Amino acid sequence: MKKSIIYISIALALICVLGAAWFFLHNNTKEPANTSRRDGMIIDSSLSGDEDLLAVSGESISDLENVTDKDSEKERERIEADSALLSSIQETEATSPTSEEVESVEVVLIPEAVLIEDGDEAQFYAEESFLDVVPDDAISFSADEIPVSYDSRDVNGKSYVTAVKDQGYTYLCWTYVAMGAMESDILKHDDSLTPSDINLSEKHLSFYNMHRAEGSYGGYTDGDFREFVNADNEEGAWIFEYDTNYVSAGGVNDYCISLLTAWKGPVSEKDNNAFTSIYGRRHIFEDNSEKPSDAYASEYHVQDVIELPAYIDNSVKIKQLIMEHGCVTAGVCAEKKFFGRNKTTLYSEYGDGEIAIADHEILIIGWDDEYPASNFAIKPPADGAWICKNSWGETFGDKGFFYLSYYDQTLCSNNVAAYSVAKEKDGDWYDHNYQAAGFLTFMTNTLDDDDNYVTAYSASRNPYGISYTAQSDELLKAIGLMAIETYRQYEIEVYINPEFTDADGKDDSIGKNVKKRAVNIGELGKPDVSFEASSISGGYHTFELPKELELSAGDEFFVLIRPVTAAKLVYENDIDAVSKPNYDEWKNLTGNVHNHYEASGCSYYVSEDGKSFVQQNDKDFFVKAYTCDRE
Repeated sequence: MKKSIIYISIALALICVLGAAWFFLHNNTKEPANTSRRDGMIIDSSLSGDEDLLAVSGESISDLENVTDKDSEKERERIEADSALLSSIQETEATSPTSEEVESVEVVLIPEAVLIEDGDEAQFYAEESFLDVVPDDAISFSADEIPVSYDSRDVNGKSYVTAVKDQGYTYLCWTYVAMGAMESDILKHDDSLTPSDINLSEKHLSFYNMHRAEGSYGGYTDGDFREFVNADNEEGAWIFEYDTNYVSAGGVNDYCISLLTAWKGPVSEKDNNAFTSIYGRRHIFEDNSEKPSDAYASEYHVQDVIELPAYIDNSVKIKQLIMEHGCVTAGVCAEKKFFGRNKTTLYSEYGDGEIAIADHEILIIGWDDEYPASNFAIKPPADGAWICKNSWGETFGDKGFFYLSYYDQTLCSNNVAAYSVAKEKDGDWYDHNYQAAGFLTFMTNTLDDDDNYVTAYSASRNPYGISYTAQSDELLKAIGLMAIETYRQYEIEVYINPEFTDADGKDDSIGKNVKKRAVNIGELGKPDVSFEASSISGGYHTFELPKELELSAGDEFFVLIRPVTAAKLVYENDIDAVSKPNYDEWKNLTGNVHNHYEASGCSYYVSEDGKSFVQQNDKDFFVKAYTCDRE
C-alpha cells in the first residue's frame, strides 16, 4: 500500500513538473520576427529555432549553413545612401507660381501604408455642378438596410467566400488577401460560379512585384520595375540561385493597386502559377523556382480599388462594401498578446502609448453587432465585431476565421479596401490599358513600412494631364485615376491631336534647364469630350466617358484633369537606386531592392504662370486610359 502511495505521489509530481514546464514554454515562446508569416511559429536564426522548423520541412540539422556576420560598413553606406536620396526628394522645389491661378505645392513623402484622408463631405454634396453626377463608386455604398449581423459565407444559402489558404513561411499575407477579395467580388457578380470554381494565384502577383515585366501596352511602363540584387556581392547568397527572394517581400495594398490596375494578373492558381512549398527554411525558396506565366496574361481586370479609413465612424460604409463586394481587406497587429483563447478573437489596445502599425493583412467577410466584448482577451469599449478570414490555414482560430473588435486600434488606424473586378464580355471590360506610372511605392525594406514611401505633391487644385499615342484604331472609353482622399470631384477633358510646342523647363534630376514639350492652354480649343467625375472613396477609380472617342493609329490624345477640390497628387519618381540589404528570419540575404522607374515623358503639369501644361521629365502621374479595338 505504501509503495502504491509512493508511486502515485511520484506520478503526481511528474505531472506537476511537466505541466509547469509546458506552461513556461507556452508563455515564454519567442514571438516570430514577422507576424505576417504564421502565428505561433518560432522564427529564429538560432539552431533551436531551426529545430522547430525541421518538423515541417524535413531538413536535417547538418543541412543548415552557418550564419555569418554581415558587412556592417557596407550596410551602413547603403542606409546612408537611402537617407540621402529621400532627403533630396523632400528638398525638391516643386512650384513657385507667378500666377494667382496656380497654387504653390511642395513634395511630400508618405509612408507606404497610406492612410486615406477624409475629404469634405458637405462640400462634395453641395457642389452645384455635380448635383446630377453619380459617383463612380455609388453602387458600393447603395445598401439601405444594414442587418445586425451578416456573414458572406451564408447569404440566403449562398457563399461568396473562397476556401481558407495557408501562406506558410512566406511574407505574402498582402497577396492572399488581395486574391481573396477579388475572388469574393467575382462570386458576388457571377451567380454561375461557386467558391470552388475560382482560385487566384498569389505566386504570380508576388513574383511580378519584384521582377521586371515587359509588354505593357505602348511600352510606357516597361522601364518601371524593382528587383532584388546582391549589390555588394555578399558570399553565401544562395537564395539568388533560385530567384525566389520575392517570397520574403512583405507588402501593403499599394503594391496590389500598382500591379493589379496595371493588369499584371490576376491569373488562376495552377501549374507554374502555384507554390510548390510554403514551409521549410529552404524549401520555400528552393521549391518555387519555376517562373509563373507572363505578367500581362490576366484573366480578369481590376478596374476599381475602393479604399476607406477603417475607423468606427465608417462602419456603415464598410458594411455596405462587404454587402456589395463580399469582403474588404484590412490591416491588424497580430501580436500574440492581443489574441483571445484559441485565437478566435483579436483586439489590440495601447492605452496612452503609440498605436502599432499593421503587421498583417486579413479579410473582413461580415459582422455581428452583438458579439460580446467579454469574449476578447482585452475587453473593448463595447460589443460588436467583424468576422474575419485569415491566411494561416484552417488550424488557426475557428477553421481559419476569427472575430475582430470594431474598436481594434490598429485596424482603426488603417484602411479597408474592396476590389471591383471585370470579366471578359462585361460592360467594363476593356482591351487595352494605357499607363505611364508603374509603382506607387519606392521600396527599400521588405518588412518595415516606415522605410518605404509614396511621393506626392501637397494638396492643391492645380490641373495636370497625360498624353498617349494610339497604338491602333481604337475607341477611347474610360479614364482611371488614383486618389488618397475621400470625396473627390474632377472635371476631365480629352483632346485628340492637340498642338504641342517646345518650352524651357528645369529638370531637377540634373539641375539644368532643358527643352520640354508643352501644351498652350489658350490654344487647346474645344475638347473632344468633357465631363464631370466623382468618387466617394479613396483608392483607384475608373471613370467612363459619356461618349466613346474614335482614335486612329498614331493619334495623340491628351487627358486633362482639373481637380475641383484640393487634394494631394501622387506620382512615380524617375529613380534608379539600390537600397540597403534585406535579410530573412534566418539571416539569409534576400537582397538589396533595386528600384528602377523611368519617366515616360507622358505626364504634364500646369506651368508656374498658368499658361501651359509642361512635360515632366522626372515623374509620371497615375492616369490611365482604357480603349477597345474598333471593329
